[in-house]
Amino acid sequence: MKLPFRKKREVVFQKVKSQEGFILENQDGKLTDFRDMDIEDYLADMFVTPDQFVILSAPVPQNKIRFVQACTHDGEIEVELGIEEEGTRLYYKMCSEKECYGIFLDFYENRFVPQMEEYKPVEF
Repeated sequence: MKLPFRKKREVVFQKVKSQEGFILENQDGKLTDFRDMDIEDYLADMFVTPDQFVILSAPVPQNKIRFVQACTHDGEIEVELGIEEEGTRLYYKMCSEKECYGIFLDFYENRFVPQMEEYKPVEF
């Protein structure tokens, strides 16, 4: 028996509550007191360790971005943005290590303005 065909669709998540400061996390835990070097270390580990991820959440949205997250797939780096409007929608793009570092560090410094035409909605 075949399952009925389902269209892929965007998923809208609930907005994240405001928090005190930035949160940096991976599968090993989360940090609330960290520096840009810690972000670089988390990303460097993700680039060489399978099934790693890194999430950097802002206390409040910056240019509508609530968080940036990244993981690797078959040697490629996928960066996702959590865009907050009426809910939170995920947008992604594949990028280089250098670009991934830039996105995370610029977001941490509140100077990241994405070129949204480079990103596609994450669909499930």
